[in-house]
This record gives sequence, C-alpha cells and structure tokens, in this order.
Amino acid sequence: MKFSFQSFVILFFASIIGFTACKKLDDEPQRTEATLISRLYVSFLDYDQNNSALKNMMIIDPADTTNLDNIYQYLSPAKGGGPILFDAAARAIFQASVTAQDTFLQVIPFANEIYGIPGNAGAIGYTGFTNVRGLGYYTYAQQNGASGSVTTPFLLAVTNRGAGNSMLYAISTPSGKVGSKGGAPIIDKQINLGTIVPSSLTLLNSITSDSNEKLLLIGFNNEGTENKSGFAVYSQLKQELIDRARDTIVASTRFTPMMKVYINGKTGLGSVSYAPKKNLLAVTSGSEVLFFKDPKTLFSGATDKTNVEPDYVVGGANTGLVKPWGIAIDDRTEQGKFFYVSDLTNRTISRFPLVSLGEGNVKPDIAAKTYGSMTPNYIFLDAREANVF
Repeated sequence: MKFSFQSFVILFFASIIGFTACKKLDDEPQRTEATLISRLYVSFLDYDQNNSALKNMMIIDPADTTNLDNIYQYLSPAKGGGPILFDAAARAIFQASVTAQDTFLQVIPFANEIYGIPGNAGAIGYTGFTNVRGLGYYTYAQQNGASGSVTTPFLLAVTNRGAGNSMLYAISTPSGKVGSKGGAPIIDKQINLGTIVPSSLTLLNSITSDSNEKLLLIGFNNEGTENKSGFAVYSQLKQELIDRARDTIVASTRFTPMMKVYINGKTGLGSVSYAPKKNLLAVTSGSEVLFFKDPKTLFSGATDKTNVEPDYVVGGANTGLVKPWGIAIDDRTEQGKFFYVSDLTNRTISRFPLVSLGEGNVKPDIAAKTYGSMTPNYIFLDAREANVF
C-alpha cells in the first residue's frame, strides 16, 4: 500500500516543524475563510500477532474529492479493528475490537489536529470489553452558576456476548482512564441488556429541547420468538448515568427500552450512521443499505412498532455491494453530498451520491476501492463545515 503524494508532503512537513496539538502553527498562513473537513476513518478487520507493522487503521483525508487515495496509515494496537468513532469535543479517535481476545478500548488523541494526524494510542482495559459492536460519546453539560457549565463526557460501548450476557458500558472522562492507573473505577456503569444481543449503538437527538437528553438506539438481530431484527430504544440514559450514579452494576429489569422497532423482512443488521441535519438514519443489512427518514419520529413513542419498512433501499448489481458493513453519511448542510460503505466480502470502500437514494440499484460515485489485501470493517466520517482549533 502506498501513500499519496499529498500524504507524503504532510508527513514531511510535520517531521520538520514537529507536532503541536490543538494550536495553529506559527508559520502557517492565516486562513481568510472557513476550512472544511471531510475525514473518513477506517478500522480494518485484519490483525496478525506475528506482524507488528500491520497498520489496521486508516484516514482518508479528504474523502469528498475525486478519489479515495489521500490516505494516512496508522498502526493501532486493536486486535482486529472493530467500531471506530471520532469526536471533535474529545479531540480523539476511539477504536474497539470485535474479537474475544482483545479487552481494550483504544483512545487515540491527535498529534496534529490541523492536519488530522493521530498520536500515540492509549488503552482502557477491562475484562468485559470483548466483541464490541458499537461505540458512542455522550456528554452531559451541567450549569455551574453564572460562570458557565461543567461538561462530563462518557464513552459508551456495547458488547455482543449472547442473550443475558451482553452489556452496555459507560466510562466517564475516558481520556483520564487510559492506562487504568487506579483512582476512580474504570467503568461507571455495567448495564445488562437482557435478551437484547447488540449489533450496533447509536445516540439520537431527543425530541425534547434539552441537549442532555439523548435516545440510545441499540440494534439487534434474531430477537424474540419470531427472531426479528430491529432496534431497542432507551430514553433514560441521563437518568441512569447522571441522576442515579451510585450503582455500577445495573440489571436489565431496571434499564429497559421504552419501545422496539422491528424492520420488516430484514436480517443481519450491521452498523449505523445517523445524520441529524439530513434527517436520515442508515443501517447495513445483508447485501443492502437501508435508509429511514425522520428517525426522531420513527424512534419515539411508548409502544413497539412492527413491520416497519425502510424509506430507501440501496442494493443490487449496479451497487457492487455483496456484504456491506460500515456506513457513513456526510451530514453537512451544503457540502454533504455522499455516503460511504465498506464491504467485507469485496474488501472495498465505495462512495455513493446521496441525491440518488430513491433509485435503489444505483452505481457508486467511486466504486470498489481496495487497500491492498486489507479488509475495511467499520468506518466513521468526520465532516465539518468549519474548523475550530
């Protein structure tokens, strides 16, 4: 696998000036207009304990140009790259493993935020962090008198260990838990999910005006007597993490979904991308990608919804998709024109135009991009209309 010329220039420049996290470079020209960001983070399934140089994370930057060749390769300690997440407030990449042998969540801060170059990874270790199927970053802002607010971040992770043993974990201030050096407990909450066996984790904006209230969406497959696939919707995340913070171990009978949404005739649900500005939610399923409009309305209510049909289905011979898994929608208001899909069978990443959603069997804008023999697994898109350093 080769670096693009742009990546080489960036690395050469960074080696001369050194890394300066979260700070503008002294000799960098002043920007006269907002700089846009379109960085696609790729977590590769590959891991080889005999090959310590195997780089199993990659950043495509930018991802919204004429190709997907502008890459930065990174050696991540994850043993089989699983869910990957970037949060601008945390200024860090979070990566988990899908294997049973890896019990660490990786926290990778930027060494240079301007150019999106990751620094040295740190790990949060706990025996339960195996077979991770989804990550989320939840922040709670509490007003602190007239001086402003205090924000507490939580890293959320769901694991697939079968019915009765699958868990939702919450880790407060995750950057402070790297290395597990003692002090505060590693996990704040270990919540049993009962019969729900997770396939994904997504945080949705609540229908309330309180930004601290988020809906927690956990995907599942083969649930209940009819073995249907869908989503469990939880509304009490703030209550459990903030208002009732004493109990570390939480039974499934206390943390229960307010409703379940069952997708009609669809199985094998995979990862999810939520685009609030576009008012879209997408999930991979078998050989297709399912899109739902107005997800806040779809996932609200007090009773289960059955036989829900997707608004759009992308699949068919023209798409080139065989087993899509990772999905990422560009949620920018004006510049967001694409969605990206990784395929486990083809070992590819493809880019599709959002405007052609209704066509279904649509050709990608950039098709079947491979990266050597590596298998792209989960993906995450950091798409911002303006940088704030």
